[in-house]
Amino acid sequence: MRRSPKEWLGVLAAFFLLVVVSPVLFLLFLLMPFRYYWDYSRSNRLRREFETRWAAQGKRGILVYSNSPHWKVYIEEKWLPAVSDYVVVMNWSEKTKWPDNRPFEAQLFRAFAGDREFNPIAIVFPQPRATLTQMLADAWRRRDWVAILFPGSPDVKVIRFWKAFRDFKHGRERALRASEQELFATLRIPPPVDSHAAA
Repeated sequence: MRRSPKEWLGVLAAFFLLVVVSPVLFLLFLLMPFRYYWDYSRSNRLRREFETRWAAQGKRGILVYSNSPHWKVYIEEKWLPAVSDYVVVMNWSEKTKWPDNRPFEAQLFRAFAGDREFNPIAIVFPQPRATLTQMLADAWRRRDWVAILFPGSPDVKVIRFWKAFRDFKHGRERALRASEQELFATLRIPPPVDSHAAA
């Protein structure tokens, strides 16, 4: 029985998937542990460097925000009085000065902030360091299967505030409150009494 053109297309597609796509996927799967190890090592190296520079002053991370009217006044009035002793504060609107004023902190920002929702952002090295068991339990609680297979580094916590402030601008406070609580909990400091974060 002769195959129709549509059947031949199906056979060719299956052959293409088997011969071309499968080896690529297999190679990516083999490389994932190396990528994980690379990220883990980089995180540890940056943490050690940060602690060498800032631990004596009580700093545990960096907080980056900008002069945006959506969050500048809020952050400066509600957060900075409570967190400025624990984080290096950087202004994204003045990033052209970072290479001269804060080259290492700029490197830290580039390493962990990524290219989405990076302003405002807190990059914190938790104290004490999270154990593998704690990370796996947290991933299980969130039902994050990728994090269960490849848990993130215990040496850094990245808290993004862009979406939370977007919602806050439209009268939805829950995400901002949760992000604030996460920030204060990661820094291991109580939220300010006069802040909405205490509500």
